[in-house]
Amino acid sequence: MRTVSYLTVYPMRKISCLALLTAVVTATTAAQESGVIVFKSSIEQVAVAALVRDSRGRLVNDLKTTDFELFDDGQRRPLTNVWSEPSPASVAILMDASGSMSGKMARARETANALVTGLKPGSDEVAFYTFDTTLREVRPFSKTFSIDETWAATRAYGATSLWDAIAETAQRISDRQRRRALVVITDGVDSASTMKPADVSAIASSLDVPVYILVIGFTLDESIREAPVRGPLADLAAWTGGDSLAVNDTPGALAAAQQLLGELHHQYIVAFEPGTTPGWHALVLRARKPGLFVRARSGYMVK
Repeated sequence: MRTVSYLTVYPMRKISCLALLTAVVTATTAAQESGVIVFKSSIEQVAVAALVRDSRGRLVNDLKTTDFELFDDGQRRPLTNVWSEPSPASVAILMDASGSMSGKMARARETANALVTGLKPGSDEVAFYTFDTTLREVRPFSKTFSIDETWAATRAYGATSLWDAIAETAQRISDRQRRRALVVITDGVDSASTMKPADVSAIASSLDVPVYILVIGFTLDESIREAPVRGPLADLAAWTGGDSLAVNDTPGALAAAQQLLGELHHQYIVAFEPGTTPGWHALVLRARKPGLFVRARSGYMVK
């Protein structure tokens, strides 16, 4: 495992198209070989999307740079900036259209439409993707939303390459606006990925956007309906600073959309200069004020 993971990076100068293309090609090759995207350690700043809640679970959006502290492999590292002003958001919706979703597509479409309805036309932007064993772009990023016919041709068929689709979609949207999220709507079944569950930690370290995984299911058992999502899907979401939520009915779809959109528009962007020691750098970001809880990605890699 090598090099800085695809954390959001904001250089002080613009990167040339050639340099960007080289980075993407290098990242793709590395991902295919080891599941870890390679990124040169000459970057000037690394930025991490973070959410803060109080002890009652309410989002907190009025903190300043001095209200945070960050530890990089246990060592306190100064922050160069903390940004929280309202700004446009980029959302990529990745819908599972494999055979295991047969009978669940109506709920999946309902969930996707609830998300899109909560975005701000003319400001936010959204793109639509589907996958079975192949990733398909249904609609590129746009600031105008038309959801009525977007999923009309989507049919559940074929095997499922869930891990592969998440990794590829993340690479495609890594250059979007600073507030961004990858929303995966799936039943959680993977039957055909080249990346195995053991690769989840590598995938998580290479993603540069929070990943929200909405797991579509149907059950009348209340104990199961209320149970949190567990396992590799939940781990992947947590390691990227996102979340995993179960969606079993219409109220669940609306609640998941509301939570996701609220978090997306209350993200902090915390910037710092990365370390130079090769290897994995574990990050701990926390608020100085007691009773506040921070959710952010767990680390980054340096070559």
